Amino acid sequence: MSSELVTIVGFGSLLSKRSALLTTPSIQGYQYVRVKGYQRQFAHPAPIFFERGEYPGIAKPETKEIASLSTAPNPASSFVACAYQIPKAEWEPLAKREEEFEFIEATFEPLEEGAPSLGTNVGLMCTRSSDEKLQEAPIWERYEKCLKRAYGEVKVWSWTPDSGIRPCPVYCRHCVLATQREGVPDYVANSFLDETFLVDGKTTLRTYLAENPHVMLSEPPEEFRERYCG
Repeated sequence: MSSELVTIVGFGSLLSKRSALLTTPSIQGYQYVRVKGYQRQFAHPAPIFFERGEYPGIAKPETKEIASLSTAPNPASSFVACAYQIPKAEWEPLAKREEEFEFIEATFEPLEEGAPSLGTNVGLMCTRSSDEKLQEAPIWERYEKCLKRAYGEVKVWSWTPDSGIRPCPVYCRHCVLATQREGVPDYVANSFLDETFLVDGKTTLRTYLAENPHVMLSEPPEEFRERYCG
């Protein structure tokens, strides 16, 4: 990649170019790609879900509907993502915003004929970290405030496949709507439904939404409508 540009691989709300532009306004070469060897999962809580508005914010700790999106190594899995480049100046605040993750260099396959080259087809992607690493980071204090209040303990990346953690409804709806915006190809939306899994690594998002129709009815509070509207 150019020494002045950073290639980003996005797998959630960034699948909408509109959302990507709100996050990093100087994007170049935005396109859809396939990432292999990783599974997209709702498998960890995000502190911001508890902090948006009065506690518990948009999280639902009583039903464990607190999970955000991440990726985890899985040689049998793949999913459609987006890839684009941004100036280094926009990379640092993005990395700080996503500080609960590790960033890895993910190899991707371009899917759009005629899309601009992004160099080596390798970009930085958020993936799972560990509670041990987060304990040394500033974000751990934010997790202590919300998770100890909700559950009496702090677990971020140590929720097990049988833990029952579920997608945060408002956030999940936001991501689904992002993939269904005008101009987003159908294969992107279908990948999000069929190649996104709950923490068990088996239940697809499509199956979960069919069994839990309340998720797509979970509109954000008025003050966050612009942020969580897809």
